[in-house]
Amino acid sequence: MTPVMTPKDPGPAHCLNPGCGNPIGRSAGSGRPRHYCSDACGRAYRRAREKSPTPDALAHNEFADQVADDLARVITHMLRLTHAQQPLAALTLLRVVEGDLEDLKAVLIQQARDQRQKNADIAQCLGLPPEQLTRKLSADAVRRRMDSRPLRTRTRVRLPRQAAAPPPTSAPRTVSTARLPDQRRPASSRGEMTPSRARDPDRHPAGPAAVLTRALSHLQRLSGKTLRELAEDTEVSASYVSRVLNGERCPSWKVARLLTLACGGDPAEIQPLWAAARGQAPTQRQSLPAALRGLHLAAARPRTDELGEHTHLTPHAITGMFDGTALPAWEDVEELAHALNAEAQPLRPLWNAACAALAGPLPSTAGPVTEVIG
Repeated sequence: MTPVMTPKDPGPAHCLNPGCGNPIGRSAGSGRPRHYCSDACGRAYRRAREKSPTPDALAHNEFADQVADDLARVITHMLRLTHAQQPLAALTLLRVVEGDLEDLKAVLIQQARDQRQKNADIAQCLGLPPEQLTRKLSADAVRRRMDSRPLRTRTRVRLPRQAAAPPPTSAPRTVSTARLPDQRRPASSRGEMTPSRARDPDRHPAGPAAVLTRALSHLQRLSGKTLRELAEDTEVSASYVSRVLNGERCPSWKVARLLTLACGGDPAEIQPLWAAARGQAPTQRQSLPAALRGLHLAAARPRTDELGEHTHLTPHAITGMFDGTALPAWEDVEELAHALNAEAQPLRPLWNAACAALAGPLPSTAGPVTEVIG
């Protein structure tokens, strides 16, 4: 005898329209279950859903703001170089501008799609056939471009020097950065210095983007806040905060600053790391000690005696470098950065600025040396 299958009780249901919530009578039969008590509630729910941005739409908005800010900054600098009649440097920036324009076009297309604009209308704005827009700038293509941007454009670009008058015959001005007497550990009994493990050629320090991610992630762990709480503090989605803390997104400075403050951190320590991750030139507000403290944070703040075991520096000297009580030699900065598992080169402009502030104004040189491009 074939057993008779009884339908499962669908259980109580309520209208999905937030302004209603009335119970819905569902029969235990075939067919699609009802989600609204009336057609009017169904239309109201769909309108409300269209007005509320999805997490992906919020990420697209954030990405568009980042690219637009970077593009405006680079174009402003390229304009100055053009007026200064430095075509080689301007051409170098033009390559960066072209990449930023492609990124901006892709994310603006996706923003229009998020707003449910018709594909034909988007294609008409670009002067493209609709099928070409769908084929070359699909949602997956835009997502891949967003994911690859930190690796593709957040790098340093060396601006070529322009031809200029021969340098003066006088010797270049130098800055003395003599170490304090106890800045380095004493040599061994045979008079030889123990090799520094921080300079081990097999060690591969993390890049600027990874250092920023580690610093923000460590702050989040110290704060004990959840992703949802940080999302409310930073006015972005929880999924976007997760991507930032996982290194999948490089946030704008506004988000990075709010995230730092929400976790109880010091934005002055994060800003140099963020600038290096975004490939931007250090600002005058940034300082070498703050940048070193940021690297220390990214390394989970190991004790100075532990760092001393990996370097030739004494704990007292390392503390002074973090506090800014003394200007260290560049090789000491480099060694400490490597001990903190970070690249030292992003610190070089800050060290140069510290030397210039100590020695006073230096003679002018022929054209720009290096600019950091977004």
